[in-house]
Amino acid sequence: MTSNVNGTALAAHLGCTRETVNDYVKRGIIAKLSDGKYDQDKCRLKVLAHLRGLSAGRTGSGDKSLSEARAELTRQQTESVALKNAVTRGELVRLATVQRSAETIFAAFRERCLSIPGKIAAICEMRSRSEVEETVRAEIYECLEELSGPILPADAPHGKRKRRSGRPR
Repeated sequence: MTSNVNGTALAAHLGCTRETVNDYVKRGIIAKLSDGKYDQDKCRLKVLAHLRGLSAGRTGSGDKSLSEARAELTRQQTESVALKNAVTRGELVRLATVQRSAETIFAAFRERCLSIPGKIAAICEMRSRSEVEETVRAEIYECLEELSGPILPADAPHGKRKRRSGRPR
């Protein structure tokens, strides 16, 4: 048996206010009949289904549902842990550390390259072009070989360079 009731009676039956009933109508959760009344049984079932959906995290609107928000939080936490693990394993390093190392390497390279002319000037005096070229090439290869190895040991603080070659410059 269907009982058609007015909005105030439906609100009392559902345990809510008349404004809430009007809100349910505006949101399309329940509908008025053509005579302006409500089918109490159908409205009760629709409101209960709506409330169950809310408690399960389904909003039915454009907003993120609770379950979607939880899934997003879980993804972000997983990503954060993965990044921390990568740092711990040494797969990721801080940009400042890389910059300091690069600056040290380039400073050593610059210093070594600028020492070449003074080192070979006396050797090249009174030599033929081919002998000078050979001497310059040999010195450049020696410089490159010296700089091809590690300049900084893994645990050395910034500014403490380690040279591979034991000979003085």
